[in-house]
Amino acid sequence: MFRRKPTISQSGAGDLAPHDSHEMRDQRWTSFIDRMDASFEKSLDADAKSMNIVQYRNNRASAAPSTYTSVVDEYFSVLSAPRGFGSMTQTSMIGRIISRKTLKEWIQMEKLKCLGKVDGSVSAGSKKYFEKAVGLINSLVLKVIITEMRNGKAELGVSVDPDLITSDNLVVHQTVNEGETLHFVNSGTEDTSSLAGKKYAAIKALGSVAYELFVRGSGPPIQAFLPATAISSDGTPRLLLNLEDCDEKSNESGQAKRQRAADANKQARISAAMLSAGVPYPLCRFVVDLLGGECIDGLLLRSHSSIMSFSDILQDLEQMIANPEAFIHLSVKDQWRLAFGEKMRGRDKEQKMMLDAAARVTGINSNDALLEALALLTKQDKQQIVMVNGSAGSGKSRLVMETKKILENRGWLFLHCKFDRIVHSEPLSIIAGAFDEFLKQCIGTLRQPLIEKNLKAMMQLTDVSILAKHVPCLAKFLDGPLGDTSCIQANRDQVHHLFSKLMAVLSVSGQAVSLFCDDLQWADTASLDLFTALTNANEPELLSTDSLGEPIKPKVLFIGAYRDNEVNDNPQLVEMLNSLERNSTVQVTGIDVRGFDLDTMNGIVSRSLCLPRRRTKPLAEIILQKTDGIVIHIIEFIGRLTMERILCHSFVKGWEWDNETIEACPISDSVAELFTYKLKRLSAAVVLGLQICSIFGIAIEQRTISLLKGYDGADSVDIGAALQAAVEVGLVEEHGSSKVYKFAHDIIAQTVFDLIPRDERSKLLKKLVSVMIRNAEDVGEIDENVFVVVDLINRIPREEVTGPVQRVLYASMNEKAGKKALSVPDFCSAVKYSESGLALLDSSHWKSHHNLMLSIHETSVVALYSFTNGNQDLLMERINTVFEHASKLDEEIRTRLVWIKLLSTTSLQAAIDECHTLLERMGEPIDSSDVEVSHAASELLRLKESILEEGNNLSSQMTDVNKIMAMKVMTCLFNSYHHQRSYNLVIVSVRMVETSLKFGCCEDSYFALASSSANLVAILGDIDKGICWARMTLALVSKSRHNINAVMPAVITAAYGFALWLVEPIQSTQDQLHQGIRLAFDYGNIAFAMNNAKLYITRIFYCGKNIDSVLSELKVLARKSALHGQISVVKHSLVPINNILRKLRGLDEQVLAPVDVLVSNDELLQMLSTNNAAEVDVENLLLLEITVAFIFRDMDKAQQIADLIQEKMTKKPLVFNYIMVDFYVGLLACYSSRNENAQATNQMPEVEKICDKLKWLSSHSRWNFESKLNLLAAECRYANGEIGKAVVSYDSAINSAIDHKFDNELALACELAGYFYKEQGDERRAVAMFKQSRDAYIRWGAIGKAKTLPHGQVVQPMGLDSQGDQRL
Repeated sequence: MFRRKPTISQSGAGDLAPHDSHEMRDQRWTSFIDRMDASFEKSLDADAKSMNIVQYRNNRASAAPSTYTSVVDEYFSVLSAPRGFGSMTQTSMIGRIISRKTLKEWIQMEKLKCLGKVDGSVSAGSKKYFEKAVGLINSLVLKVIITEMRNGKAELGVSVDPDLITSDNLVVHQTVNEGETLHFVNSGTEDTSSLAGKKYAAIKALGSVAYELFVRGSGPPIQAFLPATAISSDGTPRLLLNLEDCDEKSNESGQAKRQRAADANKQARISAAMLSAGVPYPLCRFVVDLLGGECIDGLLLRSHSSIMSFSDILQDLEQMIANPEAFIHLSVKDQWRLAFGEKMRGRDKEQKMMLDAAARVTGINSNDALLEALALLTKQDKQQIVMVNGSAGSGKSRLVMETKKILENRGWLFLHCKFDRIVHSEPLSIIAGAFDEFLKQCIGTLRQPLIEKNLKAMMQLTDVSILAKHVPCLAKFLDGPLGDTSCIQANRDQVHHLFSKLMAVLSVSGQAVSLFCDDLQWADTASLDLFTALTNANEPELLSTDSLGEPIKPKVLFIGAYRDNEVNDNPQLVEMLNSLERNSTVQVTGIDVRGFDLDTMNGIVSRSLCLPRRRTKPLAEIILQKTDGIVIHIIEFIGRLTMERILCHSFVKGWEWDNETIEACPISDSVAELFTYKLKRLSAAVVLGLQICSIFGIAIEQRTISLLKGYDGADSVDIGAALQAAVEVGLVEEHGSSKVYKFAHDIIAQTVFDLIPRDERSKLLKKLVSVMIRNAEDVGEIDENVFVVVDLINRIPREEVTGPVQRVLYASMNEKAGKKALSVPDFCSAVKYSESGLALLDSSHWKSHHNLMLSIHETSVVALYSFTNGNQDLLMERINTVFEHASKLDEEIRTRLVWIKLLSTTSLQAAIDECHTLLERMGEPIDSSDVEVSHAASELLRLKESILEEGNNLSSQMTDVNKIMAMKVMTCLFNSYHHQRSYNLVIVSVRMVETSLKFGCCEDSYFALASSSANLVAILGDIDKGICWARMTLALVSKSRHNINAVMPAVITAAYGFALWLVEPIQSTQDQLHQGIRLAFDYGNIAFAMNNAKLYITRIFYCGKNIDSVLSELKVLARKSALHGQISVVKHSLVPINNILRKLRGLDEQVLAPVDVLVSNDELLQMLSTNNAAEVDVENLLLLEITVAFIFRDMDKAQQIADLIQEKMTKKPLVFNYIMVDFYVGLLACYSSRNENAQATNQMPEVEKICDKLKWLSSHSRWNFESKLNLLAAECRYANGEIGKAVVSYDSAINSAIDHKFDNELALACELAGYFYKEQGDERRAVAMFKQSRDAYIRWGAIGKAKTLPHGQVVQPMGLDSQGDQRL
């Protein structure tokens, strides 16, 4: 291979002259560089130049004669020349040589600087010199090496003859962009093929140059240490380099061996000489490794630490340049301490994945905190979730916590919780504790007033009070006391909703929030449900709203970590992970954390020990073999090596070890052995104290420690002192702010626990249970510690709980825990506690401890019924047991209510019969015979009169427990009658109102009042009185002390769905119905969530809201409904309107997820004649079908639907669907009458009645009914031949639709007017009407319909909102 240098032609240009001699080319090149340097130096400051010349001459006077002195002399003579004209620009300076010195002169000059004799100041020492020297060596290596292809692979070879790699043949160039670099004066031949096999000679030559450069002339010459040549057994000459070679077996003569040992001794003295010259030991080691030896035939006889390749050299130098304090000076802080576990290594890729997910939350990918803050308003499409998985000790938590530091620097808020293998905490307390701990840190900071402001704006006092049961610190962010929640039983969905609101409170100020849940493989079902609910709560379409109704859009990143090898032990976690993967509204970033590979492992060891990678590689290989690259295993293994002085530190040489000793160090496959070794060095008392703490899991609170005092009488150990001792050795961490001690890793806690002999565990558990109950009762804190105590109890084998008193005590503690779990609510834990309590008792306890047995059975019944995966057979067994042993009605009433709800899912009539039986036993009988509409009307009239005549107690609270339970039974009865479409529901609601009038209100009273207001309107047609009752109900609810958010969905359904819409603009009721949907979902009232959803979607459709928006909201509602098991409602109530909307929009039919099959409306219509008709929402389906048939002018289909309406909708209540059905039936009859349909002609009197009805309704609300009345009147007059009056009515209908913002009714009125004018021969007005109709249809989003209109084609409009209304 050849390398060419540029040469200077006669014109001075840089042409190549390959036929010139080397000396001629070098002279011309040097001359050219000198002239360029002189031109550049003329532009420099004269004083600065003078100083350079003085420095040079001073140094030159004391320097040894050099072959190349004349070159440098000529260079500085140029600096002394008079200044010429002109100067070079800054750009032309780049790459130009500022100064040039021989290497020896550079060394002398820099040495004087270090001594402070050049500029008169005291130098900072030699650090800067050695860093510069390393840089020069690096530049020299880059000039020596060349890339060669050998056997198809690229390798680094030699480009300069090793004999030319000497300090005498080197000069130092200083340039603007490269700084100081070494260059050859004579680089030898251009043909490098002759240099093959001289790699080690070149490495040795580099070592000689490095030696001279580092010792700065203060030590003996390198030749004094180079060893002599010996003869190997095969006759090959070689250099003897170190003492290790002396031990090799060879056939050398005794004299040769003595010479070899002497030479090795000389080589060993190189380090000593360099250290005496003040050279840092890493550089001494580097030089010695460079001088590692060679053989003339290229075979290597070198020590294991010698440098073997140019790659090794470059790697060493790169580390020195990047981190000189560690790899040159050995001056890093606490260098004698092994800092392996204090910094995260080798996880750059995984950390970037987490930061990218965080960037998607904030909408910007930047390391700039200001840019992060400016991105707060950026829309996030999907909820971001990061799931980190790996084996125990692989560094999952460390990865997240190191990323936390970066996010906090960018302004993020960070909440952290960790689950435990031993589950004893209060349900939801782990996640709730993360919120509580964060809020504690906010007290007294600038964030506190902001959180207080957000709480007031976004949460009601009742909600905060409920949530404060889980997050006590919330009480400190209120101005006044918490509200009374004693009568409020929050359900699971309500609690989930409140936590999502709290998350929004923290993030609504614009700061992004991250919630990190660690060790999810040990999370309980309630916590997993809450985590899932929080991730779903941030769906853009289903956001919570603040007090002004504005959507709350928090920026939240959820992070979970779990052990993938233990995930199958928690089926709930598997289901959660699968559900997240299926959820299209979230984006899950999976991060798999595994053990390190060799390259990463070596890099970590190298940085941690401050040693070159080539030297640590053998150690890294052993560590990897011993630990499989698992982080915690690595840390503890190296810790053991240092503890046993196998890996030790020298202040001069740094870390040292013996590979063979480490390799022989025994270690099992488990890291537990390492912890056991560390524990054995502690005293027995400390170990026993830690064993007691390990029984409580990875963490133990100070209040728990105080309850353990005297657990074993006089033989008790001081647990606090044991923990402090463990803190000192790093086994335990103390968290002072939260008064909690935590084992440094859960593996440590498990290791400590495993040290307890199995045959002593039950005995120790009993002691701890006994002392905790006694001490907790003494200080009145048994309720606060019940879950901790019960966990200990349930870990004692049942066969070892023999004493009758002890069994009852343990069962009663489980009963307390079960009831407390129900109040959370955590149904899964409640089932576990109640069944554990029952396992300690038998049937004989019904006599001796009747109340305890009854209470545990009731808890089991409620929990099993409410738990999604509850055992139904066990539930029936528990119900029957309660019925068998209950001695009075009060003891079984709660179980009876569960039984009724179970019956209603299989047989409505059986549930109704059970309700009547139960009410009769309670002394509140209700007639069960079928009721006709006339009887229902008379009962409503009687109720209306009784309210007028008598005073009432509606403003007071119901206190009679029997009446409260009877009201709950009547609510169950009402719902069953509602599903049967029976007028008996009127009788039930009247009875409930009368009970409330007499005994005061409970939660069920508001529902009864609202239902009665709807019945007054729908059955009696008394709009005024119905409106009055509806508004009265709303006023009572607003002042109630009950959980109004839980009851509001039912009130909204009745008040706004059936009463208030008759007098208030129907568009204004949409917001209330939407609120009813959200509250119902949030608080678990799924039945009324569905009721409000059907009302809401139907209303916004008939109000003319943009179809794209309606379709978008429909998708959201369908998905949310499916999450709560309402697939049947989606299929039979939401799919029909989806089909209608897509047809109007001009789109093909498409499944409405999560319904996985296409269901057409024709299929649903066919179901009306089958046994499945009860599943179909008949009124809604028929209304939609007659609407779309008439709009598309499919009059035959419309007539078929009209016939079905006459058959199926025989009742005529005053409700929205029936009024709209009458409207379209009337329009169809007018059309048919004009087309000489005799049947339709006979229906015209009915049309007149419909007009009268609409006229009466318009007297209550012109806004809602005037355009409908005028349009039907126009069509009726058109059919009757009253053309003039028809013109007036068409115009009135159009103007009214415009005034009242009904685009759908405007489109239909203009279209019918167009056909009217066309029939009258007024083509001009017909065209105008069709154009106006087409424009209105397009605004509505009915593109498919608009295309069917006469006179002109429809172009897809731009800018239609395809995303839909985002309020949902």
